Formats: sequence, C-alpha cells, structure tokens
Amino acid sequence: MRWYRFRLLPALLAVLLLLPACGAGLSEEDLVGRGGPTPQAVVESFLTTLNEALQANLTDETARRGWAERLASYFAPSERADQRLVFSRMLATHAQSAARPVYGTMVMVQITFTGTEVIERKDDRAVVRVVDGQVTLQWLDGEGQVVRERTSALATLMGGTEGLPVLRVGGSWFITEG
Repeated sequence: MRWYRFRLLPALLAVLLLLPACGAGLSEEDLVGRGGPTPQAVVESFLTTLNEALQANLTDETARRGWAERLASYFAPSERADQRLVFSRMLATHAQSAARPVYGTMVMVQITFTGTEVIERKDDRAVVRVVDGQVTLQWLDGEGQVVRERTSALATLMGGTEGLPVLRVGGSWFITEG
C-alpha cells in the first residue's frame, strides 16, 4: 500500500497568503481533540472548520491562537504542537495579507466539496480523497461586488496529492502528516 506525504500545509499557506480572516476561544474539545468516528468524518470536519476560520476575523492574536488550536486538534495527538505553530503562523500571515488585498478592498475565500471517500485503508491508517474539492477566492470592492475571482481545485493546492492521510488513535480518526 502506498502512503502519500501530507502536503496540505504548504498549500494552505499559499491559500492563506491570499485570503481573508477569524475569532474564537478555546473549548475543552479544542484541547482534547476533534477526531472523527470515521476517516471521512475527520477530513470533512477539518475542512468545515478551516472554512469557518477563513470567514472569520483574524486581526486579534487571541482569536488566531484559538483557530490555530482548533485546526491543530484535528491532527494526531503527537503532531498537534507542531501543527499549532504552523497554523498560528499561517493565520497571522493570512491576516496581514487580508488587510491589504491585491484587488478591491476585501477578500472572501470558500472551500467547497461534494463529499469524501476512502481510497486506501489498512489497519489504523487510511487515505481520504476530497471529492470535487474547490477553493474559490473573490476580491470585493467597497460595496461587496466581485472585482476578480479565481477558483482552483483543492487537490492542486494540496500539491496534487490523491488524498489526505488519516490515522486511528484510540477510537477516533485524526489527520496525520504521513
């Protein structure tokens, strides 16, 4: 069975450099982890939370820290400290670039997909493909009118990987770096 190196983080960094911003505090669930009951569920939940983060206001450092913690909690427990740092840096960079959009006065980003499917599975590891995943980036003027739009395949932004590796820890599934 062939396992794919996780390439979402560099892609997210590229996306976040171009996009808008978030706000949230830490809950007990953020600290324990947001694994899923199935490989597909953890990937879908992660993408939903990432979408929420990209829609939120990230200008406040405490809010960014909360979103970084929440996003990192979808990863295997042994990887969370590293992921927390990566997401924290990415969200800070995103907030800075969102404050000065290339076009218009603000930026909107949305990740969409029609579902997920397991494309490989062996024991406590699996690879989950995001079906029809897209990232839409819109630059808006002061009245909220779109002045420019770009849509890209999510897989392209993730480095062309076929799927995201996940790992079962205890009874829950978590995203893993590989």
